[in-house]
Amino acid sequence: MRLQHAKLAASGLLTDEPGRTQAKATIVTEVERLHWRIWNGKAKNAQKTVDRIRKVMHLCKGERSHRTRGVASRKLWHALHEINQYLRSQSARLANYAARYRAGMRVGTAGTEGTANFLVNRRMNKSQQMRWSRRGADLVLQVRCAVYNGTLGFGFGQRFEPIGRPHAAVAIAA
Repeated sequence: MRLQHAKLAASGLLTDEPGRTQAKATIVTEVERLHWRIWNGKAKNAQKTVDRIRKVMHLCKGERSHRTRGVASRKLWHALHEINQYLRSQSARLANYAARYRAGMRVGTAGTEGTANFLVNRRMNKSQQMRWSRRGADLVLQVRCAVYNGTLGFGFGQRFEPIGRPHAAVAIAA
């Protein structure tokens, strides 16, 4: 998601006019609020915050930048668009990371993503004689996740045991 990009773009907005100064202050505040709301699993309120930022964005239109990498308002607009797409597609599954963090549960997915990348890259490497299709790789990863979570199904219970159970047999790799 593009929260960090939105924060950086908001901090880079120009303040050459009084209207833009007030708009920048509002946008920076609302982007921080947006981050808090997504972190706390409040998708509907986050959507309202995105709408508030969009209402003020017209004051930043037409700004010119001496930088060669683009105008901050355009970067912010693109970041907001991606955040909006994320909220629309994931609002039902948005986790309350703050509650998970306070409960001592994992918040990041780096371990899971690293394992998935390792498994897929190992098989999808061009030096391999046999390769997986994208669909096949996705299906294998879904099975591995189901094994890990213990949700694979009753028919496979003898062969696959979820990781983390006491005295669990080693799961056979897919």
